[in-house]
Parts: sequence; structure tokens; C-alpha cells
Amino acid sequence: MTSGTQTLQHIRQPGAFDYFKLTILGCLWSSAFLCVEIALQNFSPLVIANWRIVIATLTLLPIVWFFKEKWPRSMHVWTLLTGAGFLYNAIPFTLISWGQQSISSGMAALLMSSGPFVALLLAHVFTADEKFSVIKLIGICIGFSGVALLLGAEAFSGSVQTLTGQLAMIAAVSCYVLSSLVIRRIQGVTPLMISMTVLATSSVYMLPLVFLIAEPLPPITNQWSVVALVFLGVFPTAAAYIIRVQMLQQVGTTFMAQVSYLIPPFGLFWGWLFLDQVPASTTWIALLLILAGLAVTSTKYARRSA
Repeated sequence: MTSGTQTLQHIRQPGAFDYFKLTILGCLWSSAFLCVEIALQNFSPLVIANWRIVIATLTLLPIVWFFKEKWPRSMHVWTLLTGAGFLYNAIPFTLISWGQQSISSGMAALLMSSGPFVALLLAHVFTADEKFSVIKLIGICIGFSGVALLLGAEAFSGSVQTLTGQLAMIAAVSCYVLSSLVIRRIQGVTPLMISMTVLATSSVYMLPLVFLIAEPLPPITNQWSVVALVFLGVFPTAAAYIIRVQMLQQVGTTFMAQVSYLIPPFGLFWGWLFLDQVPASTTWIALLLILAGLAVTSTKYARRSA
């Protein structure tokens, strides 16, 4: 093992309960794009990112107090926590809210499926126990072909503004994957405390920033935007964060990245349920490809190094 990977926690092979948690996480995360689309009716992207972080922090604070969790004392750990907060909260939350000004919640959810590509490459380079395999690549290609079918020509024929919104989503995904690698280096801290401290450190610099350059409390013109913002902070952020950190430490970055395959179908479902966005007929074929890709990458052969 190289010096760059000595501080990584060892992971185990995922079990049935891990797949269940992965499904719950996909359900929660996909709802975030619906919430952002509704919240944008009243709040700016930076303000949404800020209050999402602050609400999630306030949600986890009493839970940490109730379970008498111990705060980290190592300066090295706090450095990693601050970096993780920057990569997992401040940058991607702002990019997602900004990007969704020009693309729909369904499109945003679909673009999150690029995560496995980024995770496959970065995990292979920066970890010792998540190496590249040919079968894993085949599974990812099958899954992403389903996403390509869902996107269709719209991904290539949109306006410049639409393209920048799409690229913002890809950049947000990359930040998520990088933060996963940082979180895996944090040892001796529970998933709950990691979630709390990463959110808290983000709040420290996001809250003053939004008061300096934005309008943190604009006049409320749409009450549902407030409801969506609160829901966004509590469930797709605070609750999902605990699940994600726990899974990162136990089953690794590459397995966690497969949640990106579950976000598109769930995202389409929420758009249909709440925004009357009816999926095209090709959607069902695309979803089969996505699920097939997930199945291939989950086989024992995919876990063997090439």
C-alpha cells in the first residue's frame, strides 16, 4: 500500500442491507432536485445552498447532543472535515441550484448518473481497495447508455445556457466524488459526527458570505418554496448525509457512486408526481439499461481487479 492510501479505512463487500440503504439514498437525493426547482421560485441559488446547509446543521445538532457524540480533537481531522464540507456542501449545492435555473429537475437528476465514471477513475488512482476492472467498466457503460437514451438529442441541441447548466451538474458530481475520497480518510469519528461537523464547518463560511453578497431573507412570494427549502435541508441533506457517510466508510466510494443510477428513475418519478412531467416512451427502456448496469457492476466478477 502506498503512502497516499495508508490512512484510508478498509471497506467490506456490500450486502443486501447496503443495497436497501442505497435505494433509500437514491430516493432522498432525487427529491432534492424537485425541492430546488420549487425553491428557485423565491430564493437565489446561493441562498438555497446556504439555508440548505444551515437547516441540515440545526437538524443534526440536537441528535448529536442526545447521543452525546464526542467532537473531534485532531487538527488533521478538522482539516479533512473542512475540506469535505467545501467539496460536498458549499460548491456542489451552489452549482446544482445555479444549474437548475436553466434545466429541469428531471434533467438535473439524470446528469447525476455521471458519478460512477468519475468515481471509477478517481477511486482507482487514490485508493488501494477499489481498483478498476473490465466488468465494472462494462456495467457502467451499460448503465450510462440508459442515461444517454433518456437525455437523447436534448443534451446536444440546447442553448448555451442549458449547456452551462448541464456542465454545472457534472462539476457538482465531481465534487461529490472527491469529497467521498476525503471522507474515507477520516478515522475515529462516527458517521453522525462527521455529518454534523462537515455541515457545521460549511455553515461557518457560507452564512457570512450569503449575508455579504446576496439577500438571505427575500420577501416570500411562494410559501411552497419555503416548505421545499426546509424539506431539502432535513431529508435530502441531513438524513441522507448520515446514510452516505456510513456507507462510504463501510463499502467505499465506487459502490456509493452507484446511487447515481437510482437518481434518474426516482427523479423522473418525483417530476411526474408533483410537476406533471410525463416521461417519454423510451424512458422504460432506458431504466432497464440503468438497472442492468447496476446489476453488472454488483457481480463478484466486477470486484476483481483488471
